[in-house]
Amino acid sequence: MPDVREEEIAAEQRVVDRVYERLDGMRAQAKALAGEGHRRAATSSVSGLVERDAMVHRAAAQLRALDAEAEGLVFGRLDFDDGETYRVGRLGVRDGVEPLLIDWRAPAAEPFYRATPGEPLGVVRRRVIICRGQRVVDLDDDVLSPDRAGDLRVLGEGALLAALRRSRGPHMRDIVTTIQREQDAAIRAPARGVTVITGGPGTGKTQVALHRAAYLLYTDRSRFTGGRILVVGPSTVFTSYIGRVLPALGEDSVHLRALGELVDGVTATRRDRAEVARIKGADRMCEVLTELMWQTPPAAPARLRLVYAGQVLTLDAADLSAARRRVRARCAADGTPPNAARTAAATVLLDALWTRVDGPHLDRRLFAEDVGDRGEFHRFLRAWWPVLTPERVLSWLADPGRVVGLPAGDAGTLAGSYRGRAGWSVDDVPLLDELAELLGDPPAAPRAPEPEWQLRELTTGTRRVTTFVLSCGLRDGWELYAPGHPTPIAVAGPGIDNDAIGAAQRWAEAVILREGHRVVGWTDGYDPHGEEGYVPVLAEPLPVDEPDDEAPVEEPYLHVVVDEAQDLSPMECRMIARRAEYASMTIVGDPGQATHPLAAASWPDLLTRLGKRETRTLELHTGYRVPGVLADYAARVLAPGVAPTRSYRPGGTLAVRRVDDLAGAVREAVRQAPRDSTVAVVATDDTADALTPPVDRPDVAVVPASLVKGLEYDHVIVVEPADIVAAEPRGRNRLYVALTRAVAGLTVLHRQPLPAELRDAGGGTDGRTA
Repeated sequence: MPDVREEEIAAEQRVVDRVYERLDGMRAQAKALAGEGHRRAATSSVSGLVERDAMVHRAAAQLRALDAEAEGLVFGRLDFDDGETYRVGRLGVRDGVEPLLIDWRAPAAEPFYRATPGEPLGVVRRRVIICRGQRVVDLDDDVLSPDRAGDLRVLGEGALLAALRRSRGPHMRDIVTTIQREQDAAIRAPARGVTVITGGPGTGKTQVALHRAAYLLYTDRSRFTGGRILVVGPSTVFTSYIGRVLPALGEDSVHLRALGELVDGVTATRRDRAEVARIKGADRMCEVLTELMWQTPPAAPARLRLVYAGQVLTLDAADLSAARRRVRARCAADGTPPNAARTAAATVLLDALWTRVDGPHLDRRLFAEDVGDRGEFHRFLRAWWPVLTPERVLSWLADPGRVVGLPAGDAGTLAGSYRGRAGWSVDDVPLLDELAELLGDPPAAPRAPEPEWQLRELTTGTRRVTTFVLSCGLRDGWELYAPGHPTPIAVAGPGIDNDAIGAAQRWAEAVILREGHRVVGWTDGYDPHGEEGYVPVLAEPLPVDEPDDEAPVEEPYLHVVVDEAQDLSPMECRMIARRAEYASMTIVGDPGQATHPLAAASWPDLLTRLGKRETRTLELHTGYRVPGVLADYAARVLAPGVAPTRSYRPGGTLAVRRVDDLAGAVREAVRQAPRDSTVAVVATDDTADALTPPVDRPDVAVVPASLVKGLEYDHVIVVEPADIVAAEPRGRNRLYVALTRAVAGLTVLHRQPLPAELRDAGGGTDGRTA
């Protein structure tokens, strides 16, 4: 005889089966919609093609949403005191007018996350449905209104802790099944202004930020869809780790970027040393870069020499330097950036050359026309005033003599960071972005009107006309072409004589009217084959297409989420502020984990750097990932004034071992780590490289301390804490980050004495504890 749990699981399984059956039907409908769109395109009409694109796009979006479920589509149930019952899942599913499943982002699902015994919101029982694929494997209930429970069956003992005990896996899991009240408040906060979400390790800040992005898309899809939300993380390791959360929540239109990826064409993963990062991240680099970009390029010619009216005119290096200063002064007066200043440079050079001309009888205007048109002058101008790229200009900093505005010591340190290094560092990316803003784009070449003969010339086959054309040229009969199509959309029947122009035009007017346009007259033109034809004058002109050689204008971001924001330098803030100029923001971080030497002293200071004012701050006080024993141990190195996180989670193992052979101890600790869990070895960046060979398990990650922020593992082995502290000015904060990455077990291995705060804490299995 089945027990109560089996009966309840079977009842929920029937509902889950019904949901998946309906899901299969929805997939079939989406595929049918795509098929209908392609069939409509077969009519060859313009409206048919538009309908096809719209229907196929809509069908593809539906299929992506329906295929987004990861660990189970159905995960929750709410029983209300009025007898209503809702199931909560990753997307909404209806069977006719009856809702089978409520999307977790919908207002009706809020009680699943916000209801508490003190404020039940009408909920009697909240049930977590634990699925493996499409199969219900367990249930866990919370009774929020015991007096109203009646005959409801209650199962389980703590769905949250059960979910938290699961192995981490190589990628971050979504927390849609275990969102708690304070997290839900942050997720559903209004989109306007700036929302600051702050909390210690394991409070779910990052997951809350990603769920917030999914929630904003759900509640205001017409505004935010199409890549209008940007999520910025601290590293590519981090963005890879969190990269599966949003697709699992049914969203794939969010731009996910690391700081080192915010400039197109650049992917930087390497971090500079703290003393270099301090120089590159400071506001004064704006002045350094401004001075740099106006300097003479290293390969520029040092002399201009030409002959005019029998006279040899020469500008030497000193003359050219003076000319460059005059160009800069002119550009500063009217705000012209260097890449748009070649015309000004030509004028200044011609002025300087004219001063070398001996002959009052010569005309200044004729001189400028003659010399300015010479190929030799244009070749010199292109070499002396080239179009500059941010990468090219930034590479000039390898020469300390070009660093203007920094003390000699800092200039040497900065120049040294560009010598003997392959590729850009993460700290270089804001400098590249700043230079792209400062240099500007070169002016576009003027587009000459297409000559009439070219409309008739056949060079590469048929052309795509830009309006409707009626012609009777290559075939026996009248043909009507539509904008953008090299083949006719309609051919006149035998009832219209080839010489009956008026009848052909009336026939074409009827076809064009079916396409949604009214003809008020006719003019001469050419068909795609270059044959003469007739072009209709429309009551409402057709929209004009952008020229093909113009890059499409990118829509600005409307919401920007920044994770680990406590570490942003002033230059990184400038880079993000440019992308968030028209956007509301969600800023996520923890002051206790601030490791950048130029990290802001407070959230208001950071907001000032970002140019934002309207703000609300939501604090996450409870840690759900890091066990209490590990959180308490790590809190010993917290910076003064930073409150430790209250850990909700019991358990956890801590081992602190003093060893003589670090490499051997690491191998042994790795060997003892459970095979079915995620394991990471964390050490200083230099030590991590040396430790990689001894770690011979492919499922164990060796992570430099500078890249471990935001990541979580079941078991973490921290090597030589004293070296982590000594490696940078905020070394204690870095150590705090490393010690809070474990969600099950933490092993600390050291040969040097531990930092004073960590002594006489923890235990070891070898009898040698610090």
